[in-house]
Formats: sequence, structure tokens, C-alpha cells
Amino acid sequence: MSAAPNDIAARQALLGRVLGDKYKLTACIGLGGTGAVYRADQIALGRTVAVKILSAELATDARLVKRFRDEAMAASRLNHPNTVSIIDYGQSDDALLYLVMEHLRGPTLTQLITREHPLPLGRVLDIVVQILSGIEEAHLAGVVHADLKSDNIIVDQRRAGADVVKIVDFGIARLVHAPRDGEDRTVCGTPEYMAPEVITGAPPAFAADLYAVGIILYELLVAQTPFVASTTLEILNRQVKAEAAPLAVRRPDLTLRAELDAVLARALAKAPVERFPSAAEMREAIVAIAARQAKLEKTVDIECASCGARCAPSFRFCPECGHPSGGQAKTLEFGPLVPAAGDGAALTLPMTGRERELATVRDHLRRGRGGLLVHGPIGAGRTRLVREACVAAAEAEAERGLTIFQTEPDPTGMASTYYPIRALVAAVLDLPGVCSGDELHKAITGLGLADADWFGVAQLFGHWSPLLELEPPIRRRETLTSALRVIQAVAARTPMAIVFDDIDRYDAPSIEILRRLADLPSEASALPVVMIGEPTHAERWPVAITRLALPPLPAAAIAQLAQRAGGLTAGNTLPAMAQVVEHCGGLPGHLEHLLRYVGEGGQVEAQAMTLPDLLAARLAMLPHSTLQLCQAAAVLGLEAPLEVVRATARIDDIDAALVDAEARGLLQADDVEARFLDPLVRDVTYAATPADVRRSLHQVAARTLEDTSNDVGLIGHHLALADDPAGAQPMLTQAGDLAARQLDDEAAARLYQRALVAVRVLVQRGDGDDSTMRDFVELSVKLAEALRARGEAGLARGVLAEARAWADSPGLDAQLDRGTAALLLAEDELDIATATLRRAIGKAIATGATALAIDVYVDLAGVLARMGEPEAANRELGECIDVVTLGEGPAATSGPPNLWEVFKRKALLLSSLGDQGGALQMAEAALGHASRVRSRLGRARSQALVAQLCESVGRRAEAERHRAAAVEEMRKLGDRRSTADLLLADMSAARSVRVVGPRTTTR
Repeated sequence: MSAAPNDIAARQALLGRVLGDKYKLTACIGLGGTGAVYRADQIALGRTVAVKILSAELATDARLVKRFRDEAMAASRLNHPNTVSIIDYGQSDDALLYLVMEHLRGPTLTQLITREHPLPLGRVLDIVVQILSGIEEAHLAGVVHADLKSDNIIVDQRRAGADVVKIVDFGIARLVHAPRDGEDRTVCGTPEYMAPEVITGAPPAFAADLYAVGIILYELLVAQTPFVASTTLEILNRQVKAEAAPLAVRRPDLTLRAELDAVLARALAKAPVERFPSAAEMREAIVAIAARQAKLEKTVDIECASCGARCAPSFRFCPECGHPSGGQAKTLEFGPLVPAAGDGAALTLPMTGRERELATVRDHLRRGRGGLLVHGPIGAGRTRLVREACVAAAEAEAERGLTIFQTEPDPTGMASTYYPIRALVAAVLDLPGVCSGDELHKAITGLGLADADWFGVAQLFGHWSPLLELEPPIRRRETLTSALRVIQAVAARTPMAIVFDDIDRYDAPSIEILRRLADLPSEASALPVVMIGEPTHAERWPVAITRLALPPLPAAAIAQLAQRAGGLTAGNTLPAMAQVVEHCGGLPGHLEHLLRYVGEGGQVEAQAMTLPDLLAARLAMLPHSTLQLCQAAAVLGLEAPLEVVRATARIDDIDAALVDAEARGLLQADDVEARFLDPLVRDVTYAATPADVRRSLHQVAARTLEDTSNDVGLIGHHLALADDPAGAQPMLTQAGDLAARQLDDEAAARLYQRALVAVRVLVQRGDGDDSTMRDFVELSVKLAEALRARGEAGLARGVLAEARAWADSPGLDAQLDRGTAALLLAEDELDIATATLRRAIGKAIATGATALAIDVYVDLAGVLARMGEPEAANRELGECIDVVTLGEGPAATSGPPNLWEVFKRKALLLSSLGDQGGALQMAEAALGHASRVRSRLGRARSQALVAQLCESVGRRAEAERHRAAAVEEMRKLGDRRSTADLLLADMSAARSVRVVGPRTTTR
């Protein structure tokens, strides 16, 4: 069907559009009655996908939009080599409905018939068997195609000597032709392939799909559908009443005509009950004919023009040498791939053309100081280079006993806070990755370090620590200091170096520690650190960090690698090798996958494929069980416990699939875990998995991890992607709170955002309850604070603005006002912030939220002091104390847990105003309330303040006593800097007093 010029212009106008922030449309590659198909880039991976944008009028009918989602979800449930993978679907901001599919290269079946008819019978039967296999999978999943025809079948010919059938457009015709509200039901489908019962008004069912397969079989044999006429009405009439002409009339040259006619008669029976009862039974009938045909073909083998081997005429390529049996262009064929010794999953691609870089990394690991950042594009061999350098350095420094610790990112892909640093600290302390607080304490004190170092390391490992009671900046400082001190203490005892791989996948707090570790001054405390990352990540590091770039290898080096990895078969000429070099772009990782692709039967096309597209092509050729295993593993991350992989994959012979995946260089497994050998393989596998298959795998993973893991963030992640918002929201919120406590604003923002999405979904589905509004507002406040801490005030403001519509009480409004004021303060909008905080105070008091009222009063006093109005700030704090204590003031013996903070702040203000006596009274009240609620931080800060004020009014003995108590509290909390400051203050006070008489020394 041709498209009108206006339609073509409209479709072309969409080029360059980005859908869902993920897919950029680059070319319109097909137009039809249901919409247009575009080639697109999956931005995050640089992988090519196909995007079908449905006709714009569909989006105007809400019922059809819902039906689109239902049909898309059903189609994305299919996970079979002969059905197209629907990897995503959605609706754009301007209401365009779209499906994202794997990008297929090859003609439609219609085009193949036109170009190559008559097809050898064996090839015809193979194509039909594949069609039926795909239809069988769909029917088992409860999916009816409803418009099966030759135009909806793609013949992918990337596998050498074979056709791979892909069925597309499941359910699309039924969607497009479905009646709008108020209309009668319309007939859907293509007349030449439409079953009689559908023409007469029945909805499409499984039997209608099998009828269409019968039509396609006839078309493959005859090059024409059986019922042809000049008008659509006449075609439909013949479908209902006429019989197909027998093959003896249409193709008298065919062998096995009687058997084929019998299959066609049954498939094209007018009554559905007289057809094959299932796709499986029809496939078995075709397979039986194919077996008979194969026996006949053995007697009429032809001789290969290249090597002389005998092969059946239906073969498009010689099975011995790969030479085309017709006039097709010769493809590149490689010799056997030789596995490396001791590692069946790796090719023998020796390190070539990197001698200088290898020596640089090796020497840095041996004797270097500080950081060396190794960067290069994916496939450049960054990790391989550094690992070989590690082996060389360890061998060269064997007598000195050099130990090299190699650290990797969080394998779940969640970038959990401190994961790589935690793994490193556990390794240098010779502890398991999951260890108790007692084990940590014993190991740290064994190094001669203080309890304060244990406090910081306990924070790293998620154990309780007194640091949790300290203010965030102090916790951050102490945690970072403790991690560095532990690493340096071990390095002082034994020669060591550290390698950090894939640092672009690290969490922000780990990167902060890594920056400090890599940028230590060149002194005894510094140690060799090698970091591996992508070029874009390298640009964000300080210029002081030494960099080592890995550029693409020269063509000669790539050619040498290709020859040494098995070599080209005899007869290939230099242009063939030049094509290999061109395809690889100088990247040895790309070469490895290209060699494997060809070794697995793939054809190298004239147009070079990107590495992600090459990986997708390899995945498309995997045995189904191996593909299912890889999909399950990809859902779990870069690596996962083997028992979890087994439970998630749910395939019969998983051990055989593991062996096959390892032999292909995709996965590696031992008795404990399975892991991807290349992060990009994992990313492409995950992206290529059909959408509903991904959802189901996440669901299984979540249920499995609920029994084996206490990682709420990971379980919430899987529940969210399993479309279980009710289960995901509380877990993601809890994980966000944990990330915020660990001062990982980036992770907190990400987790809170996902929790908010879950709440929105609950409301849209009508599954919310009385707490849903409150959850949304409180999550919005938390998210806004995390975004503000990251410097993203604009996004934070938008989050709070949206939450206004959800706030159904003055208390929630007060929380939003406080969050808004924090953003205004960050932008120096002090007057507006002051007014906003005053509104929040009234709302908090009106709802009895005294703790919130205290927080807002303290914020307001801080703003007024910043504006140079300390008297006004003092009055506001006085008002707060009166309101909260009901007029009792400092004499009050009860109140919210944070009441001590108000008294402390008022004491500081009074002191700045010169009222030291009043300040001391308030500081003592703060100490009393902090002791009442057992706040160690409150006691420590209040004791220090009382000591300072006692000193100012001449009560030195009391000052010394309070200062000593504050020092003890600070030590218990792990705040080393405050402890040191207090000790220095104590020493200064002591030096200021001279004792006259028998004691002649000064302290």
C-alpha cells in the first residue's frame, strides 16, 4: 500500500525526535496502513532498534490507547527465535503510540518470493516450520496474531546458509481496525489471508492464524495466494466459498504434491474445526514432509563449485566451505576459534599493539604513587590490559610480596552506596564481604587504629555507629577519613596497589573516597592506584591525575590479531581482511565478538555494525535455552548467586545452557555465582529482552531475593520493574532513607523518584488509600532535598510544585513550605524564604505538629540571622519556646525530642548579642532536654556550649568539667575534629591560668 505525500512528509518530520528519552528516530524505513516504521538509536547503548509509530488517530480514543497497551504487553510476552522481540512500548508527550522492536535485517517473505521464486521445497518447508514454531509460542501465551501474512514475516539472512524467520505485528491489525465507541465491529485483517469465519463476523482466533499459515505455504509454493480477484469483495467471497487450485495444476514440477495438497486442504478448511487443532500438529505434519523431501534430495546432490563437496540443492551455501550455491556475494569465513589455555570462554587474542601502555601500567603498579586513570572506548581492552599488567607487576615484585587488590562496581547495577570501597576495605582487612561489626572492630584495632576509625568503617558496612547521630557533613568527613586510614594502615605493613575497574558505574560517595585516595600527595602514605573508565568519565577528574588513553589499534595490529585467532580460510583476499579491520574500528573487543559471530554462523555484512548491534546479532542466534539463561542473568545484573540465577531462569537444562554460554564467551559460572564476562554484553542482553519477559523475570527475581537477601533497595528495584508498585514503594522509600543517611544524595534522589512513580501508578489504577497522599508529599519533600543537595534546584522546585496538588492537610502544606524555603535560601531569596517559613509555622502549629514547628522556627531564625537581624531571630526562638512549652520556658521538663536544638540556637544568639548569662541559662536548658531524650549529639553539643559560656562568665571549674564531659561524648560519637578542638580549647584555658605557690608549673 502506498502512502500519500502528506503522510510521507509527516513521517519524515519525525526524524530526529527522541521518544521516552531513550530512542532517537534516524530514518523512516517503512510505511503502511497501521503506521510507520523507523530505524532508531537506543541512546544509552548506541544500539539500533526499530520503532513503529501507529497512526495518530488511534491516540484520540482512550479505549484504543488502553487496548494498545494490552496488545503491546501481550506481544512483548513472546520470547522466541521466530517472533520479533518487543522491547518497549509507550506514548509520547504529544500522544504518539509507539512500539520498540529489535531491528531486523532482511526482506519480507513477500519480497523473498518475488526475488527468488521458485524456492527449493526444502527451504519452503523450513520457513513454514519456523512460522509455525513462532505461532505456537504465541498461542501458548494466549496471543492471536490476527493479521498473519507474508508482509508480516521478515526473513533474516545474517546466519550463513540459513533463513531465520521473524513474525512481526502481533495484534496490530486487530487494534487498528477495532471499532470506535458506538461503531459496529469491523472485519480486521488482510483479505488475501483472512479466514472465512473472520469474514463472516467471528473474532480472530488461533484457527484463523493457522488458516493464514496455509495461505502462506500455498504462496511460497505457487508465488501467489490461492484466492485472487480484481476486487476485495470478490476475494472475500472466494475465501468463503471457493477451493484452492491443487498443486498438480499450479506446480506440476513439485515432488510430494499429494502430501502437500493434503496439508493445504486441512489448513484451508472452511470450518475451523476441520483445520489442524494446533500449530504444533500442523508443524509436525510439515516436518514429516520435510523429512521425506530430505531423503529425496540426497539422491540429487549438487557439487560445490568451490570445494567439490556434495550438498542438497536447497542449501543456499555449501556446508563445507560456505561458498554460495547461487550468485550471492561471498562472505567472510574464519577458521576455528582457539580458546585460551585454562579459560574456555576466552579467545586467544594476545595483547598486541599495547606494549607501551602495558609497561606504563605495570610500572605504576610496582612503584608508582597516587592515581593513574586508564581510559578508552568500550572494546579498547581497558580491563584486559590492566589485568595483564597486574599479573606482570605481581610476578616482578614477588620477592617484595606485592599484593594488588582489584575492585569492581556493584554487580546488581544498583550502584549501592560505598559498595566498591566496602569490598576493598573487607579485602585489605582479610574479611568476607559481609561481616559483623565485631569482626570489623577486631580487625581495625588489630591494625593499631582507634575506635573512631571503627565508627567510620561501621558506617561503610551499614552497621550501627555513633556517627549516625552526628550532623551529615561530619559523618561524611569521618567516614571518608576512616576508610583512608584503614587502607593506609594496611599499605604501611605490606606492599600493595589497588585497581578500580569500571569507575563510571560507581556510586558518588565511593568516587569521593577514590578521588582522595588517588590524589594523595606523593609521600609514604600514597600508594599506587589504577582506575579504569570511559573517556567521558575521565574528563570529570582533576587534571592532576595522570591519564593513560587507549586509542584504537592500527589496522595492522587488528589484522595480526585476526590471523592469530585462527586465521582466515584459504582464498580470502586483502579486501576481505580490510573489511574485518573496517568493521572493528581498531577495537580488539569488537574483533573478538566479530570472530565469534562468524564462528557461530553469522555473515559479515557490507555495512559495519556497531559493537552493541553485533552483540544483539549474536544474541539473536543463540540456542533458546542459552538466550533465556542470559536474559535471566541480565535481569539480575553483572553477576548473581548461581542459586538465584537458577530460580530466575526456570529452564530445564540450565547446566547445559551455562556450558554453552561460557563456551561462547558470554557468561562464566562456578559453584557459587554466574557473571557476565563483559558489562556491555549484559546491557545489550537486558535491552534486547522483550518487555513483558523482563517484567516476569523481575517478578521471579524479587520473590527469590525476598527469601535470600535483606537488600530492600534491590528487592524494591525488582518489584518496581515487575510492575508491583504497592510492593516496591515502601522498599524504595526505605532504601532512599538509607542512602540519605549514608549521604549519597544521588542514590537517594534516584530511589525517592522511583518510589514517587510507584505512588503515581497506584493512584492511576485506583489502588491508593488514605495514606497515599501523605506518602506522595513526604516523598516529594525528601526528593526535593536530595535534588537540592545535588545542586538541582530547578528540578526540586518542580517536584514540590507537583506535590502541592496532593497535599490535603495543613501539616503536609507546612512540609512543602519548609522544602520550598530551603530552595529559596539556596538561591539567596531571603525575603521570600522568610515569608514562606512564617506560613509554614502557622500551618504546623494548627495541626499540632510541634516537632515540625520547631524545625521551621530554627530555619527561620537562621534566615533572619543571615539577613543581619539577630534580635528578630532571637524573638522568633523565644516565641517558639513559649509556644512549645506552653509558657514554661527554660523550666519546662517535657517537649518534643528536638526541643534541645531551640535552646541551643537561642543560647548562641544571646551570646552573640552580649547576654552571656541568658545564653548560659538557655545552654543549660538545652543540656537538660538533650539528656532527657538521651540525645548523645545533643549532650555533646550542649556540654561544649555550656563549657564555652561558663568560661566567658569566669566559672572555670564548671567549664572544665563540662568540657571534659563534651570531649568524652565527642569521642564516643566519633567526631575527631570536634574532640581535638575541645582539647585545644581546654589546653588554651589551662595555659591562661598561672598557679602561684607550691604548684609552680602550668598545665
